[in-house]
Amino acid sequence: MVSLKPHLCSLLESLPSSPISKERLDNLVRKALDESKNTCAAEISKTQWEYLLKDNILTLAATEGTALKTNPEEYYTRLQDYLELVLVFTEHVDACEQTFPFTVLQDLLEVQTIASCSKIFSWIELRASRLTEGMVPQKGKALILLRTLNDLLRRLSKMGNNTIFCGRILTFLSGVFPLGERSGVNLRGEYGPMWERVSSVGRTAAQESDIEMKLDSEQKQDTSDAVQTDKMQVDPPKVPTPTTEERKEEFYNIFWSLQLPFSRPPLFAQPQTYQEFKDAVIKVLPIIKEATAKERAMMGSRSSSSGTNGLKRKREPEEGTNNNDYFFAKFLTSPDLLDLEIADTHFRRQFLFQLLILLNHLLNFTKAAKATWHTPRNRSLQIEFTLEEDEAQWVQEIVVKVMEELRQTTPNGRTFADTVNAVLERDKNWVRWKNELCTPFDKEPWAEEVNGEQVGLLAATKPIRDKLREPPADWKWSHGTAALSEIWSLGFRDLRDLENVPSSGSVQTFLKKSQLEDRRIALREQFLEKTRVKAAAAAAETPVVPAPAALPEVSKPEGTTTTTLAAPKPLPIGHSPLHPSLPPKPGTPSKLASSSQESPKPANVPANPVVPTGPSTSGTPVPPPAATPVDPIIAAHEENKHRWAWLALRTARDQYIQHFGKIGTGDLVKLAHEIEQEKNGVKDNDGVDLPMGDENGCASPSIAPENAEDKMAE
Repeated sequence: MVSLKPHLCSLLESLPSSPISKERLDNLVRKALDESKNTCAAEISKTQWEYLLKDNILTLAATEGTALKTNPEEYYTRLQDYLELVLVFTEHVDACEQTFPFTVLQDLLEVQTIASCSKIFSWIELRASRLTEGMVPQKGKALILLRTLNDLLRRLSKMGNNTIFCGRILTFLSGVFPLGERSGVNLRGEYGPMWERVSSVGRTAAQESDIEMKLDSEQKQDTSDAVQTDKMQVDPPKVPTPTTEERKEEFYNIFWSLQLPFSRPPLFAQPQTYQEFKDAVIKVLPIIKEATAKERAMMGSRSSSSGTNGLKRKREPEEGTNNNDYFFAKFLTSPDLLDLEIADTHFRRQFLFQLLILLNHLLNFTKAAKATWHTPRNRSLQIEFTLEEDEAQWVQEIVVKVMEELRQTTPNGRTFADTVNAVLERDKNWVRWKNELCTPFDKEPWAEEVNGEQVGLLAATKPIRDKLREPPADWKWSHGTAALSEIWSLGFRDLRDLENVPSSGSVQTFLKKSQLEDRRIALREQFLEKTRVKAAAAAAETPVVPAPAALPEVSKPEGTTTTTLAAPKPLPIGHSPLHPSLPPKPGTPSKLASSSQESPKPANVPANPVVPTGPSTSGTPVPPPAATPVDPIIAAHEENKHRWAWLALRTARDQYIQHFGKIGTGDLVKLAHEIEQEKNGVKDNDGVDLPMGDENGCASPSIAPENAEDKMAE
């Protein structure tokens, strides 16, 4: 020890002012270790360094009282520098053991005040990554760290005003240890200290002897009374009314007797415990409820009385209460204090919270609940007790009453009750986890076997994501969906066409619409004719330009003839896939060839133009006449006629398809005439009924009329 102390003193003197960088401190520690190599043997080098460093820190900790009065900041700075030095020594493999910082912290936290412990724990939070490097749960330095912080939590629980500090410690532990770590779990189901009965508290020895003498005298009196009753019949003695003191004493004993099952739930395995507990709760709850109602009435009277005077502010319960104004490290069981404790809101809340914890625990022992966990997993948490149906119903009713009583307390009763409910729901999950022996509930990362190798989600879904990035194929439906494409092919162009969809057999309706389109076309042609006449008259009034000299007439060469072009025959309608006699769907280039559906001929175009078929005199071919432009309005009306004709034929194909062979190519007038004749029973020119047509619309004279329906069915 003496051989290494000069090196440590030299190291401490060479420390720069705080904060010290890790690189510089590493160099100083390495230099001190190199200088002390030949001073002592390597086998005892670690032990000597650990002893000197720990002694140096504890020597500084002994001056805490004086340092906090003079210069607390300098004391905490030096303490953190020394702890930093211990950590750096540990990070050198041959200098100190890996558990050395935690043993130093354990001893240091035991001798420091709570304020100093908070400062030390702040340093632990800053160096958490370096302290817990390579730490394995349930062994080594992890156990020392857990034991150190649990001891610190136990100290803080006795103070009552360090809730934030306790939360920091629990948060640190939850971050350092895994969520499913069982080190801090009470797997064996051990309970706290046994509650000491208080039935004799408040009585002196003389009072106890007086009570015993009184009981003996009453027993003797009862014996003599029994002897007298054998001789003659007398009235039963009157039961004396208990005095106020006796009632207080009885309530005192009943109230504090509930703490025994609170601290030791396995007592319910005894047959008489549940009934005693039930009787005690029934007697205590009305007193608690009466105290709560009295307090609310007092708060209301204070508010009303203060509100009568307009110059005073209305007194209301404060919403934000300070948690430091109440804390019960241990219940005070003096009989003289019970009335004052019952009148305190915080005391009643603590008692009701205890009652709720026990009631929720009892609900785990119903027949249905025990069936879920009644396995030989963790027998230490199970007791031989079953809650019957009527008993479970009573427990549920008491839970509802206690929760309502918590909501009625002031201040912030509803908030407090909701918080208690959330805590109890979480506790149920933790109890179930403990009953299942803390089975791990964290899931492994998702993996899938691809080509004999386990790959993660990103690699397994790469082909799917690559396929999603490819440009989509052309959509097979021209108008979005199959239904919309079919509706469009049927001739519907806007919503107005869908408002009044014609029913089956309404050919007359389509004929009227087609005739209406014919009238609109005629009116448009008249308008265009008038426009052309006006244009010709205006052209006649303009000055005449002399025509160029006529070319000399050239004799026609031999073999040249002049032919007259006949009017072009109407093109046949393209066959529909529904029936050969149906016209093409709207939108196709072909037009109806019927007389009612031919486009009008321009007035200035001759019916049979003469076109020379032979070669021209100039040797160049004569171009054909230019096509007359079609008026767009007339073309729209023609398209509408085409649509009405197609819809009419499609509507009549199921019922009147036998007439399609007679009407030519889509003649609606003739189709309507044939349908009208069939309805009126008109016969043909020979006076016989019209025969049924075959599937192509042609007459089938070889089929007898009586077999026509059979043929149609086929």
